[in-house]
Amino acid sequence: MTRNGRLPRTRRQLRFAVSAEGRRALLYSASDIEVLDAEADRTHPFLSRLGPDILSQSPSASELSARLGEARFRGRQLGALLLDQRFVAGLGNYLRAEILFEAGIHPRRRAADCRDEELERLADRIIALTRRTYRTRGITLAPSRVARLKAAGAKRSEYRFWVYGRDDAACRVCEGQLGVQPVGGRKCYWCPSCQPLPEGGDQGSGHL
Repeated sequence: MTRNGRLPRTRRQLRFAVSAEGRRALLYSASDIEVLDAEADRTHPFLSRLGPDILSQSPSASELSARLGEARFRGRQLGALLLDQRFVAGLGNYLRAEILFEAGIHPRRRAADCRDEELERLADRIIALTRRTYRTRGITLAPSRVARLKAAGAKRSEYRFWVYGRDDAACRVCEGQLGVQPVGGRKCYWCPSCQPLPEGGDQGSGHL
């Protein structure tokens, strides 16, 4: 997103631009572009399967909690499910780790194994963190904690995340060692103490 008349310095090829109210959305280096009206959007073979968009469709926490209980989703590991755009559209790798941390849920747990209050807390965190990172341009840490770290001279990289990319650091809450291992085909970060895996659960082959 840029102001009209200003282009970022890049060698990538500009493929598509939309201008409105003094700003432009620019799309670079895309290989396949489709411009759709509202009806085509609803019937598109891929877009029609996307889950709700937290920023534009405003689903409630109770609606997301109920969605977690649907047969097609409840048997999936949550660390993988949160990357599935059919569940919720727009979540990426760092958001899933941060959401699960704030919810206190291990990424290898399934919705089917969680208590109702855990699913409600997870649904609430999906909404709250997605909207927080939109407002803060990618910062997931609680605003009060960010303010304290900034006052102490911390750099943005030092106050941006709870757990994502911090497997070589201590948990900000319990000060224990953070963990990382592949979940859903991508590295997932969590705190073994704050997000325990119930006895008998499979933690995979990652190291803490």
